[in-house]
Amino acid sequence: MKADWGHSSNIVGVELCQMAGVKHLVLFHHEPSSDDAAIEAVLRDTRRLEELTRGARSLRVSAAYDGLEIDL
Repeated sequence: MKADWGHSSNIVGVELCQMAGVKHLVLFHHEPSSDDAAIEAVLRDTRRLEELTRGARSLRVSAAYDGLEIDL
């Protein structure tokens, strides 16, 4: 995470979602220099964090990509 970018980390995202009872976290605004493998690694680590800290409700974690559509 870079200082002064105004974005939270994936760790903070999981924590906030768990506290708020969110069902689906979509990671976006990725580091511009990250390739697909790096984004997949962050996604994998974030999903593992969610599993380790899961409460009564699971949180679905996805990574955004160009053209992604989400039904609300």
